[in-house]
Amino acid sequence: MSSYFLSGDATDPAYINVRDSPNLVEAKAFVESLWLRYQAIADTNHLSDARNHFLQRFWEMYLACTLIERGIEVHRVGDAGPEFYFLEQGRRVWVEAVAPTAGEGADQVPDIVPGEAFMVPSEKVVLRFTNAYRTKSLKFHDDVKKGRVNEDDLILLAINSRGVPHGPFGGDMPFFLKAFLPFGNLTLEIDRRTRRVVDRYHKHRPVIMKKNQSSVGTAGFLDPESGPFVGVLHSAVDCANQPLKLGDDFHLLHNPSASWGLPIERFEWCTQYEYAENELRLLVAR
Repeated sequence: MSSYFLSGDATDPAYINVRDSPNLVEAKAFVESLWLRYQAIADTNHLSDARNHFLQRFWEMYLACTLIERGIEVHRVGDAGPEFYFLEQGRRVWVEAVAPTAGEGADQVPDIVPGEAFMVPSEKVVLRFTNAYRTKSLKFHDDVKKGRVNEDDLILLAINSRGVPHGPFGGDMPFFLKAFLPFGNLTLEIDRRTRRVVDRYHKHRPVIMKKNQSSVGTAGFLDPESGPFVGVLHSAVDCANQPLKLGDDFHLLHNPSASWGLPIERFEWCTQYEYAENELRLLVAR
């Protein structure tokens, strides 16, 4: 078996650290164990590109290995197009893996500085998820146009937020949910006489305003145009921070506007959510 890590120049600091640091031998061994299972279906550019986009490539590999471990057979078709697909009740579901970064410019998510107090830039974090969705949505339509996928194929968007400061968290609600459904800040109504909370809800927030005053929608899964997307899967795994069993940290939001629904039992190991009758419901909690 070829090693996952190539000698020579690399631009990704995480790749270099895992490859070369004596303190990360366990993380490196974990990556090599995944590569042993994944290399047969990896695209031909995987190893060379990992030197510059380590988290993205690790996430693709981890995701595929998780699906295989959980009894889902995955297939790749060439180097172009989505990462791989699986069949479900005769339908082809492509998996699009993406690991967004903190972004750039005025809407960039600032780094967490240890020891310093801060306000969580929740809207900037949510924008990293909406950008990932928009990018992959455009790519899917381009893949259809170029014949890489069929028009009636489906997409499972898989987002890893480890590269987004604050992204893995969310407080009252995971951030990724707020990028696809119009949930804003948690609001409490308090009786001024008794000082007791009489109601709690999330404000309706269908858009976020960027610094340049352009608006970005946060209710993509309520748009019929999102029909090809069966859902969005979220994780913050990396090679040094992973659950004991592959995929045990996965969260899955089913798309209420999907043209075809992904069976709940197919991803029974995930924490799953559905949105129906203007209400978010927890289907399966891990």
